[in-house]
Amino acid sequence: MNASFDVVIVGGGVTGAAVGYGLAKRGVKTCLVDAVPTFSRASRANMGLIWCQSKALGCPQFVRWGFASSRAYGKLAAELKELSGIDTGYAPTGGIIPCLGEAELEARAQFIEKLRAETEDGTYPASVLSRKELEGMLPKVPFGPEVSGGIWSDMDGYVDPLHLMFAFRKSFVRLGGTLFAGERVSEVKPSGKGYTVVCGGRTLECGKAVLAAGLGVRKLAAQLGTDIPVFPNKSQVMLLERIPADVLPIPLLGIARTFGGTVMIGAAHENMGMDRRLTPEVLAANAQWAVRVWPELERKRILRFWTGLRVWPKDAYPIYDRIPGHENAFVFAMHSAVSLAAILEQALPDYVMGKPLPPDGAIFGLSRFAGGASGFQGSAASSPHAEAPNKGPPSTLFQGIRLCPLHKPRRRTPLWSMLRLKASPAPCPPGKPWRRRFLGTRTPGIRASIL
Repeated sequence: MNASFDVVIVGGGVTGAAVGYGLAKRGVKTCLVDAVPTFSRASRANMGLIWCQSKALGCPQFVRWGFASSRAYGKLAAELKELSGIDTGYAPTGGIIPCLGEAELEARAQFIEKLRAETEDGTYPASVLSRKELEGMLPKVPFGPEVSGGIWSDMDGYVDPLHLMFAFRKSFVRLGGTLFAGERVSEVKPSGKGYTVVCGGRTLECGKAVLAAGLGVRKLAAQLGTDIPVFPNKSQVMLLERIPADVLPIPLLGIARTFGGTVMIGAAHENMGMDRRLTPEVLAANAQWAVRVWPELERKRILRFWTGLRVWPKDAYPIYDRIPGHENAFVFAMHSAVSLAAILEQALPDYVMGKPLPPDGAIFGLSRFAGGASGFQGSAASSPHAEAPNKGPPSTLFQGIRLCPLHKPRRRTPLWSMLRLKASPAPCPPGKPWRRRFLGTRTPGIRASIL
């Protein structure tokens, strides 16, 4: 089957769907192509936080870019709900980084002051909370004795990442866009004044091609003669039983109540290549940190845990650019696509159609990596942990143990069972890895040890 479009977007995650939605609003004949979802989809590794504070020291453009997206989110969420009927769960709640000990609180306070010093007007929408102030904002969370306070910003919030993605897609189709879901693009090549995109049994012709396929952009851009420096960054997430909405109305960085009421825990950033295995050390470290912040969590039942691979440019900042040598081929790759979705929907479609990017977005081109340069300094990501608990290969204690990237224990067990893990002496038999279960069940695999 052959078809012709003004623009073909490869990748239907949050980034690609946001660009497609923006183009469809502008009346551009657009096709969105997305492969069969996999465990590595970045939207699965996202906690749904619209998080702008405490990041990007040394890059005030990114700071402004993030806050601009936060301010635009309310209008976007209302638009998507009206068009698609899907509630994205958007909530402009603000956000808090909990601090363990006075030293961490002081370090984070100094970081905020450095960010404030880089602003044009000397203001930065974040402040330091004492322990008493923190307890006043979240009176139903009995914080642990180590919690000294936190960092608060009213510019943060929450949105359900999968609901957001599907709302973008459904709205895109209702505005006249064409969606081919479940079809993997195998080839992108120049053709006349445009491009040919091959996916399954389809050949799509287009005047402009947009690569927004997450980690897949590197392989596709190579067909156009360019190496895009993006790498996988692994996240491991635990989901606990539901809590009432008034218990945690403001998300904590690393602990958040989801749109469905469950509690999600996850913070680690791991440079492990395409390894999507669950790592017991990291899960245990996340659980230990969460219980230090909120001790009552140790009695909450674990519903499931999983891994996902984030899209991580070389310097962790976004990439928005034309592919060198191709005036009408674009690459958009980034971490924090959920936080930035509202500004992406506004700015990137105009860029595809020939307008310049806003100054705060225009600096995120490929030229910063020329000659092997490392790009911008600092980090575009926030984390409650200073370092990921496990950056190297799994320890020998856990070698040979197989775990599925999406794991649901048959028996729901409390979080305290995760605080110390060890390998079962029984080997993990071959066959169905999704039946290997944590937490002291009878199935050989990994068992909990409470010490």
